[in-house]
Amino acid sequence: MSLFTPESLRHLESHHGVATIETLKSLGLTTFGIRRLVECGNLDPVLRGVYRIPAVPFDEAARCAAVCAAHPELVISGPTAGRVWGLRRLPRDERIHVIAPPGGRPTTSRWVLPFRTAAIRDEDRVVRPDGIVVATRQRTALDLTRHVGSADLLSIIEQVMHDGPVSDDQMRRVAVEWMTPGRPWVRRYLRTLNRRVPGGPAESHQESVVGDALAAAGLCGLERQHEIDLPGYGPARFDLAVPRVCLAIEIDLFPTHRETRGRRRDAWRDDAAASVGWAVERLLEPDLGSALPATVSRLLALVQARSMSLDADGSR
Repeated sequence: MSLFTPESLRHLESHHGVATIETLKSLGLTTFGIRRLVECGNLDPVLRGVYRIPAVPFDEAARCAAVCAAHPELVISGPTAGRVWGLRRLPRDERIHVIAPPGGRPTTSRWVLPFRTAAIRDEDRVVRPDGIVVATRQRTALDLTRHVGSADLLSIIEQVMHDGPVSDDQMRRVAVEWMTPGRPWVRRYLRTLNRRVPGGPAESHQESVVGDALAAAGLCGLERQHEIDLPGYGPARFDLAVPRVCLAIEIDLFPTHRETRGRRRDAWRDDAAASVGWAVERLLEPDLGSALPATVSRLLALVQARSMSLDADGSR
């Protein structure tokens, strides 16, 4: 016969099958009952004072819940926090990354990797209903600077700002108090943030890559997520745009662009854009990757040609 109480089962169900011994007792279990459950294989010890039910997979979320239950002072961070938030371009890592107080030794478990630093502010952490305490999106982006390359970091920053939504000011503020000579990665984070193309955040990794490549090549006046009202079509938003020459750049990688309905809608929008003097360049998979430098050169030449044409027409 089960020795669980209905309250304890509800808690375990909502906390990835994990609970502390204090929580189990507060929900009606006794020390003897907990011991019996362990002996019967219905509870497994995970960390000091923390148990799990074997019926629930001990996946990454469950491990996060276990660490947070055992050590309330810890905050899930780095690649683990990135996965909690569903961020892209993360390194593969089976360990649970946490922020721990300096000199702290939260656990000897090899699957927990602490980053010992000054205590994280309350406003930079989120306490979830499932018991997981995770760094905010913007703090996670800052922490990921130590784990990913520049292109991936920029892409992550764009996604954080898009999904949050998180403002540029919020992205900068999270780094200010961490700027010390011993943390060069904070300066790298701010340099990457400064590289952002003006405008709304990129909606995909490739949008981030293309915009960054065009900006690095010296294209002036580039904007991201440029909004425009097109006659006969309505409000539209271009992935990238150079308004001074009325050139829009769309990165068409989603399958819907290859479907009949998607192609018709794209053609409708392109015709509407053309009616007010805008040209739309659509980039496909073959235009990216190793072909990106050639694509950037072609786009720069197109911008120059349109600029010269507009000057010749006296439109500027």
